[in-house]
Amino acid sequence: MNFIEQATTLLNGGPTIQRQFFLEPQTEFLNDMIQHLGDADPQVRDELNYRLLIDLVQYHILSDEQKQQLIDEIVSQNLLLGTVGSKHETTVFQRALSTEWLRLLLTEDQMKSELGKKILEDALLLMERERDLRAYTEEGFAYSVGNAALLIYVLLQERQEYTTYAAPVLMAIQSNFWKEHVFTDDEEERFLSLIELLLANGIEEDLLVEWIEQIFDRLEMISQYEGFSAHFLKGRTEVLQFMRAFYFTLKFKNNYKKLQSTISIFIQKWYKI
Repeated sequence: MNFIEQATTLLNGGPTIQRQFFLEPQTEFLNDMIQHLGDADPQVRDELNYRLLIDLVQYHILSDEQKQQLIDEIVSQNLLLGTVGSKHETTVFQRALSTEWLRLLLTEDQMKSELGKKILEDALLLMERERDLRAYTEEGFAYSVGNAALLIYVLLQERQEYTTYAAPVLMAIQSNFWKEHVFTDDEEERFLSLIELLLANGIEEDLLVEWIEQIFDRLEMISQYEGFSAHFLKGRTEVLQFMRAFYFTLKFKNNYKKLQSTISIFIQKWYKI
């Protein structure tokens, strides 16, 4: 049987068939799963390969060695960053699904290891450098930036290196304000979850205040140098949309008054412009 036939048999056969199959190392089949991770065909990529992975993780089918093989292949082939920078190409599915596969496969110990550190730093670079910001596409669900943010959240929560990674996290979030794109599919909620995680774990409120001031300073600079360019208009829309969500998140929880006040002042100022 070829890969598609074998994967279909396993998916339809359920945990019993899957467990029996993976009693053997199945090195070649696992390598084929990686090769089809970002397949251009959504039926193969999402409905077959990704669904099979979810089964294998959910029912604890894979051995530690088999999961390690999948992780090692994703990392060694640089699937998170190897094609970053491309736009409107099917390579976005490779990046988006790589983050999801890693999130599902990594154990707590791996997240805390040097491997986890490398993956965290790669995910931060992906969120910062990603230029294909589509969520829903004709070829399936991409969501590379949103998936990267979720992987960062999981790794950061497990490693608890909040002070070390506060600045890179904020830089990665801010980078998405200047990509001439306005998010519409809950990406901002993923960004806000990262900020809430930092605040809940000892990151000073003043650091976030300074970060917000820097964002609006940059917006002001773009306005002065570029006028009503697409860069400015979409950046302004995205920043204000994000800041509104941030403000109401803080207000509903009734905390971080200084942050609330700072955001409110800037929102009022920029809605008058």
